[in-house]
Amino acid sequence: MPHLDLIGRWIAATTGRTLDQHAADPLPTAAHLPEAASTLRHLRTELLLTVDQLRTLLINADDLTGPVGAVTGTLETIADLAREYHQARDRVDTLIGDTARAAYAQAHPGGMVQRRYVNPGDTVLVVLPHTDACRRQHLAGQRAHIKVGTADAGLRPPGSANPLRLSHADAGIYRDPTEDRLYILQATTDAATASR
Repeated sequence: MPHLDLIGRWIAATTGRTLDQHAADPLPTAAHLPEAASTLRHLRTELLLTVDQLRTLLINADDLTGPVGAVTGTLETIADLAREYHQARDRVDTLIGDTARAAYAQAHPGGMVQRRYVNPGDTVLVVLPHTDACRRQHLAGQRAHIKVGTADAGLRPPGSANPLRLSHADAGIYRDPTEDRLYILQATTDAATASR
């Protein structure tokens, strides 16, 4: 059974915009929210699994029959994951609390976006997000044909003879956490097909 995207729901409840709507906003602080949420989601899952391993170790009394290092090693892993989780949560909180992002969101109602699922090897037309990397390369907001890879995407910028590789986040490719599938965003005016 697919898990609920608690991080996405929390951000939507906090900001009044879905992660997909943030991704489409023309500000880096909004465009980086989906990737920051994905990192937070991953670390939260890892922390939950490791805490569960420790709990199972203690319930089964493996700590009494096995080496003490099994418990202390797991505790050190939990502490490391907790630090990483704290940093990821701080990053999300910083992006949510950004005054420019909040002012833009208040002045511009979130646009309707629709997910289009894609697979590695597909060539699709996207609007490149306003991430820092896209802005540095003067690509933010441009429409571009990209070739979807497993971890990145390829494109040939207009007027350039050299291909360019962008991370999924910088190429406007996102991963649905409940279905574990890649998707891109397309603007739509139909509220019935809009992103959740």
